[in-house]
Parts: sequence; C-alpha cells; structure tokens
Amino acid sequence: MDESPRQRELFPEVNAPDGTTWINARSLMRTQNGHRVVIVAGVAIAQYALGDRMAEAHAMVSLIDQGWAEQKEVARAFGCSTRSVRRHQRRFEDGGLSALGRSSGYPKGHSRLPTSRMRQVASMKEQEFSNCQIAMRISAVHYDDAFALAR
Repeated sequence: MDESPRQRELFPEVNAPDGTTWINARSLMRTQNGHRVVIVAGVAIAQYALGDRMAEAHAMVSLIDQGWAEQKEVARAFGCSTRSVRRHQRRFEDGGLSALGRSSGYPKGHSRLPTSRMRQVASMKEQEFSNCQIAMRISAVHYDDAFALAR
C-alpha cells in the first residue's frame, strides 16, 4: 500500500535545450545563432549579440545589482573571473553604461608604432641589425629630430 510518489515524479529533471547555461535556480542564459538571452524567473532581462562586450557586461552587472545572482554565479556562468565581474561593476558605478564599452588602456589590435617606423625596423632586421643596434639608430634619429625642432 505504498502510494507515496517517487522522488523523480516530484522533481523531474529539467531537459534544458542546447546552449542553455544555468546561472542559479532562477536565472539562466540561452545562446543560439550568435545571440544570447538572459532570463530571470521566465522574464528576459537582457538580449544581445555574442561579441557585444558592453551588453554582456551590463547583463552581468544587472544580475548582481538587482539581487538575482551573486558575483561567483555570474562569473562561472559567463566564463570569467569574479575580479572581472567586480571590475565591470566598478566601471558601471563610476561611468554608467558608456564606461562598460571599452576597457581602459591602449586599444587591442592598434599598433603603438607608426607604420613608417615599423617599416624602418623591418628593413633593419632584414639587414641583420641586432635589436640593440636598431634601438640606438632609431633613438639617435629621434634625438636629432628633437634637437632640430628645438632650434
């Protein structure tokens, strides 16, 4: 006369579709076809294209600021460190949404040297100058240019 329901019937396994990442018991994100949706209690709170770093950082900050998730949960789900999450929070507090758009420092992918200087160094490398010789020649050119401008 054992009529008690089985535990599996009480708590069925959730068959989440591919691309679903659980943040915590009430929050998840779905990634599909290059887009991501962050859902809390069945309501989409953020939607953005993968690669949109500003929107992703804002979604992370929103989850924490609204009390829907903890820093550790957000960091795990988004695949970053808690330090990165805190950095996003600090930037958002200091400068709002626009502060999340670009990290501080020199932009990635931009050369710090002008193209002409890179050609000059490449030419000296082809002539088998050492790094020390190249540095001495380039700094001498700069010194002469600066001296000529000062006159």
